[in-house]
Amino acid sequence: MSSFWTDVFGFSSGKTDKFMEYINQRSSNFWGNSDAVWVDTNKPYDLYIKIPELRTIINKRALMISSAIPKLIDETGNTVDSHSWVYDLIAKPNPTQSWADVMYSLAVNDGLFNNSFAYCPERSFDIRNLILPLPSNKVKIAGTGKLLDQIDVEGLIKNFEFWYDNQNHEIIEVKDMVYLNTPDGINLINPVNRIDTLKYPLTNIMSQYSKRNVLLENIGAIGILSSRKSDLGGSLPMDAEEREEIQRDWLKRQKDKLVITEADVQWTPMSFPTKDLMLFEELTEDKMAIIDAYGLPYYLFSQSKGATFSNVKEGMKMTYQDTIIPETEQMYATLSHQLGLTDEGLLLVPDFSHVAVLQDDKNAEASAMNLRADAVNKIITAGVELSDEEKRSLLGLS
Repeated sequence: MSSFWTDVFGFSSGKTDKFMEYINQRSSNFWGNSDAVWVDTNKPYDLYIKIPELRTIINKRALMISSAIPKLIDETGNTVDSHSWVYDLIAKPNPTQSWADVMYSLAVNDGLFNNSFAYCPERSFDIRNLILPLPSNKVKIAGTGKLLDQIDVEGLIKNFEFWYDNQNHEIIEVKDMVYLNTPDGINLINPVNRIDTLKYPLTNIMSQYSKRNVLLENIGAIGILSSRKSDLGGSLPMDAEEREEIQRDWLKRQKDKLVITEADVQWTPMSFPTKDLMLFEELTEDKMAIIDAYGLPYYLFSQSKGATFSNVKEGMKMTYQDTIIPETEQMYATLSHQLGLTDEGLLLVPDFSHVAVLQDDKNAEASAMNLRADAVNKIITAGVELSDEEKRSLLGLS
């Protein structure tokens, strides 16, 4: 190794050792230390802002949840036209948001913290005309310290504290807060946030972005400028005057990233095989782990390999049926209870029938109904008497 640097640059053995020491130091700076630095999962919102993969996944899920059209039904499943205050609340939940915006905000907070909050003060005659989502990281739950034998949420929660900043906060009574949470199977009031379970893939993603930045900004020397002169004994190194001339010219033209010299020299680029680090492959694996944690298919995201129109469509359909619709129904059921609707035998439900990927099921259901109706008509035409109950049974309506 020493003879190579001596031949190229004319270094003495002592200077060669110093040069190699410099190379080793640059290598250490390039790779950084070997100790892993874990992301702070106690600050989910910060990670949501910093990690585009996490933000994309949470936003996609929130967009799908908020696409539902709210309907008010009674115990028999019929649409209810009374209770105009409910429809007023849906039409204008707060001064700046639509109902879809409100559900989007609640879904984002749920995706990060496993719970979400909305200020919804009780007005006179049990009417509510405001529902304002609050950032989950700004709300603290003051528990009663009781758990057993409690039959309502007031027995578990004393009140909520909404903190504007580190010094100013307001107390919100339980009756004036809509509180949605996704149980983790252990904690009733403060479930473990989803981000805690994603500590490893999120840390890997942050580390990969950091390494990429190092590759771009701190890669060190990008090539070697060496003499092309030679004699019968082999290659000749640059002399001191030639090296100083090139160095002076480099300093003058540094902003141009170009050196012009009359010396007989050659340029040898020092390429770094970044693909061998497999940073992009590892990033994909970590992203897939996050997608899976939120119950979404990989095909919904543009970088997924093997995505086709048919499997993306089928993936969307399964996601609505297996994840989005059940989760949204649970959110609406909790809203119904906390708005006092269930006390009157009413329920807010999400309607996804307008979603394009679910239309095939609706069309198939309609076709099946037409076939059953034709069969019933043929039976009746043949002179067979059927009761109303029998007709409903044959039509699949019982």
